[in-house]
Amino acid sequence: MSRRPASRGTPSRRWPALAGATLALGLLLLGLGQPWQGRAQPAETQPAETAAAARTLPRQLRALVDTAALGDGLGVHIVNAQTGREIFRYHADMPRNPASNMKLVTAAAALLELGPDFSMLTGLYGRVDGGRVGELSLRGFGDPTLRMSDLVALAEGLADRGVRRVGTVIVDGSYFDDEILPPAFEQQPEEVASFRAAIGAVSVERSAYVLRVIPGREAGAPATVRLTAPGYFEVDNQIRTGGQDPDVIAVQRPEGERLDLRLRGTVPAGILGVSYRRRVEHPLAFAGHAMVEALTRAGIRASGRVRVGPTPGGAPLLTSRRSEPLAEILPAMGKWSDNFTAEMLLKVLGAERSRPGTSARGARVATATLTAAGVPEGAPTIVNGSGLFEGNRIAASHLTSLLTHVYRNPAVRAEYLAHLAVGGSEGTLRRRLQNLPAPRIVRAKTGTLNDVIALSGYVLGPTPDKDIAFSFLANGIAGRQGAARSLADALVRAVATDLHEGRNPNP
Repeated sequence: MSRRPASRGTPSRRWPALAGATLALGLLLLGLGQPWQGRAQPAETQPAETAAAARTLPRQLRALVDTAALGDGLGVHIVNAQTGREIFRYHADMPRNPASNMKLVTAAAALLELGPDFSMLTGLYGRVDGGRVGELSLRGFGDPTLRMSDLVALAEGLADRGVRRVGTVIVDGSYFDDEILPPAFEQQPEEVASFRAAIGAVSVERSAYVLRVIPGREAGAPATVRLTAPGYFEVDNQIRTGGQDPDVIAVQRPEGERLDLRLRGTVPAGILGVSYRRRVEHPLAFAGHAMVEALTRAGIRASGRVRVGPTPGGAPLLTSRRSEPLAEILPAMGKWSDNFTAEMLLKVLGAERSRPGTSARGARVATATLTAAGVPEGAPTIVNGSGLFEGNRIAASHLTSLLTHVYRNPAVRAEYLAHLAVGGSEGTLRRRLQNLPAPRIVRAKTGTLNDVIALSGYVLGPTPDKDIAFSFLANGIAGRQGAARSLADALVRAVATDLHEGRNPNP
């Protein structure tokens, strides 16, 4: 996800209220690309006005690149989205760290492989005997949107079947393998922020919990702590009421399949409370304890026992839910750059080919998608689905090949365009690329790491035959992120202005 640069965190830290997502570490990749060359069609095959524009735009783009002087870590490629005709290139074929532009590949592979209507099942399985289910299995198939409210709805469905008591809750995550941390995530092992969430085939609330701290009535009084799925936590709460600003220290350590949570610090009297969002260490166990809480909310007595394992053989499906269709899930990735959704979908891609789903199997599907788009085999390297940290390598020309490939497919084109951020309007581009010559003409995916700035997507022309696919990947720009981002926007703005002549944007 596009985020602020992140430092290597520690489990013990002072957390600001409503702590936001931090940035993962992006490492430097410098490579010698190929020199720029414009490849417009010969002038004699084009109208004079079009030929002149074809000569002028590449010069403008090259001048912007030269002025920014970001070095050989920069790769840019711009083509016609419908024909693939090249308009501009600069070191376009050198594979680089794409940061969250990797999500463009994950989304394309999901749409092309699974289809826009694909959805994920979550079900409760067991045998009802006299209003009691001795072993209730919560079985999931990779739904990244599963919330606590969904578990409550499942529990209410169980109550509607006459269930009044439940013994053990079993969490069946066998649709995925046991590797809950995506590849490359180990590069920041002490990070507990939710952007680095673990993944399981049954994952609730995006494998993150909210710690809610409420002050007492007077200074010195104990503060109250609220947690979803409280059975998952072993809490030592020493937070007191006092001070002028919240000052909470939270130390979390896995303790078997539970989480040891030690809390210290103060919260001022008179405030409503403060909240902190952090990753869980064991998503399946957390889901099990969340199910216990959901059963209680639905009026079903639960023993509180939770274990992870397969669904007992022959256990019937008692109640279930399906996620929204894939086309409605993807905007979390394209507009808001959600890492968790990307990594879950990568494993779903793998599982639908061969179970259990693994990140490596999903990466092979994503690589095959690039190959089908015309990217040479062996040229890109894919290790995870979100683009976090160091490992993925994709060239700007690989991404434009993918973008044109999807654009030419009428079965998924609309959904793919719709999942992207809109310049000056929505998602991670809502404050960028404003005052364009026409509204909502830039649909793109941002990418940000400590050493990477990326922006790839489409500039929509006045007619579909004018639509442009572009990719901007800048590596090795630590300390110059602002300049790289400004260059990306300037290049896109120049293309947009060229497409919509006579409607110049405000400076």
